[in-house]
Amino acid sequence: MDNSTQLNRDLNVTALNTQVSGNGTVLNNKVMNAETYAVGETLGGKYIIQSKMDVSSGEADLYICSDGVSSYVAKIYRRKVAIKEEVSEKLQAIDSPYVSKVYATGEIGGYPYEIIPYYQNGSLEGKKFTYDQLKGSIIPALNEGLRVLHDNGIIHKDLKPSNIMLADNGKDVAIIDFGISSIKEDGNTVIVTRTGMTPEYAAPETFKNLFLSESDYYSLGITLFELYCGHTPYAKMSQDEIEQFVSVQKVPLPSDMEEEFKVLISALTYPDITNRKNKSNPNRRWGYEEILKWCVGVKQPVPGEMIGTTGVSGDIRPYKFLGVTYTEKNKLIEALTDHWEDGKKQLFRGLLSAYFKEFDAEAAGYCMDAEDEVSGGDEDLIFFKTLYKIDSTMTRFLWKGKQYEDISELGKEFLKSLWASDTSMNVFVDELLKKGVLSQYIICMDKTDTQRINAVSAIESSYRAFKNDSKQRMKNYYLIAYMLSGIKVFYKEGVGFKNVDELTNFLMNALDRSYEEFEKICLELIDYNNNIDPQFEGWLLALGKKKEIEQWRKSLQG
Repeated sequence: MDNSTQLNRDLNVTALNTQVSGNGTVLNNKVMNAETYAVGETLGGKYIIQSKMDVSSGEADLYICSDGVSSYVAKIYRRKVAIKEEVSEKLQAIDSPYVSKVYATGEIGGYPYEIIPYYQNGSLEGKKFTYDQLKGSIIPALNEGLRVLHDNGIIHKDLKPSNIMLADNGKDVAIIDFGISSIKEDGNTVIVTRTGMTPEYAAPETFKNLFLSESDYYSLGITLFELYCGHTPYAKMSQDEIEQFVSVQKVPLPSDMEEEFKVLISALTYPDITNRKNKSNPNRRWGYEEILKWCVGVKQPVPGEMIGTTGVSGDIRPYKFLGVTYTEKNKLIEALTDHWEDGKKQLFRGLLSAYFKEFDAEAAGYCMDAEDEVSGGDEDLIFFKTLYKIDSTMTRFLWKGKQYEDISELGKEFLKSLWASDTSMNVFVDELLKKGVLSQYIICMDKTDTQRINAVSAIESSYRAFKNDSKQRMKNYYLIAYMLSGIKVFYKEGVGFKNVDELTNFLMNALDRSYEEFEKICLELIDYNNNIDPQFEGWLLALGKKKEIEQWRKSLQG
């Protein structure tokens, strides 16, 4: 034996082979380690290895190589059966700028390799793009790339940013990495194992080992989400958690995302594939044709917003309540509050949680939390806040059949009834203050509005503490009416006063006319025992005169 370096491919670990006589160094290449391929080695009699790349595809080692004219990447797989022959043949026949070219395939030491283009700008992994960049170039390119693959019977199965390369011009993109791709066996469906699949980008059906062309479009939706947001919707979730989530929940979208983009991602990640072959049914995941239309601004039905095949619009699956079928969430919520006691039964008997489990895990979770909470809390308040959690877009104030456009409308109506000495709303407001409904509503609308939440909570606490004090209760009535309505008008003698100056002028004019008239009005504001009229005090507090009132009371004590 001479002193040449030899490769021993028969061992399972990298080791010196002591069975070789002489001084030759023998390395085992069974484990596909980067150090086993030397610079200058030739693949396929044409592509000369120049260096190993510092990145790994996970299933293969990557090398820069050259044919003497251009640079390429040699992807040498670590598994002997890594590239399906039929996939490889299809890929070599594809000539598209949106799908990475496969220039050659072969084996080295029994392990398959591919020669693909060298993209000096790398992949899209870790990169973020604007909506205009995505819509203008990346989305159309990926759509065309998937079309080419699918037209050739190839399902990619692992589309994600790291498998999308940025072309040398810094604008175009191409799909790479077909190590786990499959040929559609019957023209539509492939049932295989999930080896190599990345759960964060996987469509719900793939967790059942069912791979479709539509599955790649789901992955495209998640990929676009990441390219825009910088992370997937399922970051830090386990595979089991992702599998459970995607089967029942829509992809959560940021509030500041462009509405058109929300439509696209929602349509690409629509979970139900039942109607995928029925092109006339709008409730199916979007694919090539829909993306083409979206790119040029054509409005299309969004899957999930058309219930069944009847053309009935809605945003939820049909729910039958008291003989009526609801397909819009806000209408269902309103119906539940209109029929309060029956609505509570739907929630606390588990009917709503069972319903939402089928398609909205978040709403189902809120319902289940309410079921647990009701044993130790006020069922009316729990029911109320749960409905607003289920429909976070609901702004109307709903309580036991009463509906207001918002809380300010409630405040305005109550303030007018107080001015008119009409007590018909008092019992209703008593219950709201006693149960803390109003502060809970504000929390549901905007939990960051701490100043208003604390102010309303303070009035509710004062009401509960002084509910048997008629003057204090009336002051709390006015305080809550002023605060909710946003109206800061003091109404006296048939006249409304917007500020203290207007009231002062009114008093001065009364004094000019008659001292008795002036004294009568003053005593209605503050009597001989220095008790302030509840409306007057509530108004002053609404104007921010709390410090002045406190100073006046201190002067009386002094």
